[in-house]
Amino acid sequence: MSIYANYFPLGLGTCRFPISASDDEEGVEKSVEIVLRALESGVNYIDASYTYSSGMAQTVLRSAFKQTVRPYGVTVKSQYGQDKTSDDARTRVEYQLEKMGVDRAAFFVSWSIMSYEEFEKITQKGGIYDGAVKLKDEGIIDHICFSAHAAPSDIVRVIESGAFEGVTISYSPINSAGMRPVLDAAIKHGVGVAVMNPLGGGLIPQNSDYFSFLRNERDKSAVHAALRYAAAQPAINIVLSGCASIEQLEDSLSAIRGENAEPDEERAARVNSRLKSAMPSFCTGCRYCADSCPKNIPIPEFMQSYNMLRFEPSSLYNRNEPELLKNVHLLRKLVFDFQLLPENAMNPCIRCGQCERKCTQKLSICDALDDIYNRIKLTGCSKEAMKACLEEILDGKAYKKIGLYPSGKPSNMFIELHREFFGEPRFEALCFDSNPLLTGTISSGLAVHAPSDIAKLAPDAIIITSYTHTEAIYNALAKYHEQGVEIIKLYGENDVPWAW
Repeated sequence: MSIYANYFPLGLGTCRFPISASDDEEGVEKSVEIVLRALESGVNYIDASYTYSSGMAQTVLRSAFKQTVRPYGVTVKSQYGQDKTSDDARTRVEYQLEKMGVDRAAFFVSWSIMSYEEFEKITQKGGIYDGAVKLKDEGIIDHICFSAHAAPSDIVRVIESGAFEGVTISYSPINSAGMRPVLDAAIKHGVGVAVMNPLGGGLIPQNSDYFSFLRNERDKSAVHAALRYAAAQPAINIVLSGCASIEQLEDSLSAIRGENAEPDEERAARVNSRLKSAMPSFCTGCRYCADSCPKNIPIPEFMQSYNMLRFEPSSLYNRNEPELLKNVHLLRKLVFDFQLLPENAMNPCIRCGQCERKCTQKLSICDALDDIYNRIKLTGCSKEAMKACLEEILDGKAYKKIGLYPSGKPSNMFIELHREFFGEPRFEALCFDSNPLLTGTISSGLAVHAPSDIAKLAPDAIIITSYTHTEAIYNALAKYHEQGVEIIKLYGENDVPWAW
């Protein structure tokens, strides 16, 4: 029996609470109300993280938990890169438990595994996984789980390892064909499944007419139909809903609880049978082309990423320029979902046409690959472009201290890429972050400092690694430029993020 078997099928995601900053008291109060309403409604799986909702999600949960006796199972997370050792995992978990005001958690999640190779690092002796096992032995956590943004084949291998009791994956009608092997493996090995992004990262509600085929006569909307489709899969135990308001929570609850008039098996079969015909010029991930390329281009992954151009792009990372957003959506799927960061922007396709002859949708794959690589060149989304960017920032500069602002994955990636391209940095790296909850914590081996420490620590330069808040941070740091600190934006006008 799945570890999620006794949980309500709708889970509460805490990454979209209406909190603008760590000092947003009104946003915190509204978020507490969302949590309490969810618990009162029977929701008992809560997906939390120390970074969610401006770093305040776990503070919200602390307040909510004090006001209820309703049962719940909450997650704590540790991500490879920020944490590497057993002790790192323990420190991260203890920090989260303290923030939530609890002494144990139901689920430890090895957060966002990006590849099978990363899984092997996590499970090395003395690594994060060992830390989780010790925490479970001590009764501090109940279950060891993982979430993944790796290729489906890699997720299957991790499930088959037997290391984990539960997994959280992205799943929606958009990627359901490609994720079928993951669901099959989960059933075979008795691994519980929770799904995030059941609305395709917002694409389904933003393109409800396009996805109207998901609905039956009783479905209120394409959103309801998509949530019900995910819940209809036998392997899926929990469908996560990230709610920014009580109204959104109630709508998701009504989708799960409302009159369905269609058995799960029939719903799944109906939608699956219509995916190809209802989405023309859309790669369905059937993979008939997968082994046809003499240049070994991962065509299914490229073409499923190209699907993103079929929709009106939603705003992401505080960006609103339509063409930039198209590139962000396309390349986010390629790099984040499929872990395919191109080495360079040179298209290896020789236009032999073998893939197009095997394509069941008769897609113009060669033309699509040309377009994708042109977008890769424009946006600097390749290892070669990132190396050139680092060289431009550092070439001829005798920096002794460099500040990275803010802490977290983008700054970690900056250091990791420097090591990969040039070896160990000759400068001292410092991390700064405006979130007071992060001051004094460790991010990828670096202590996190408050902005007020900049004058005292006196870095020669501060590199803004945040894609979302580049301009706000640049303006906030302008006064230090007047004191001789060089303030550098990592991203250009057309660039997409380095870390997603």
